[in-house]
Amino acid sequence: MAYAIMLPLLIAAYAASARAEIRVEGSALNVRVDARDATVAEVLAALTGRFGLPVRGTVGDRRISADFAGSLRRVIARVLEGYNYVIRTRGDVLEVMVMDTASPNALPPPLYAPPTYPATQAPAR
Repeated sequence: MAYAIMLPLLIAAYAASARAEIRVEGSALNVRVDARDATVAEVLAALTGRFGLPVRGTVGDRRISADFAGSLRRVIARVLEGYNYVIRTRGDVLEVMVMDTASPNALPPPLYAPPTYPATQAPAR
């Protein structure tokens, strides 16, 4: 009886994953990801397999079809567009923590961090 229930679920899961196509090429400084009908989780898993990228949190089942190119940090930011997340750097390793699933109120990450200065060295305005 359990096999009769599990078999259709396994076939459906395999069929869903069989249609996804993800290709990851390049180095962390210049990575290219081609994703076709893949979930965000599948794309992150492919990046984890290639770069040892630790990812915590859940991303739901949103599917994407897109080409991403740039630094690993920039590609992750584009893949997680619409999600609330944090990317932390430890040496040469990036760590990703997804706070919650896609939200219409999530803000896109800045393209660069503005410079910060100690109060005594702040540029004059």
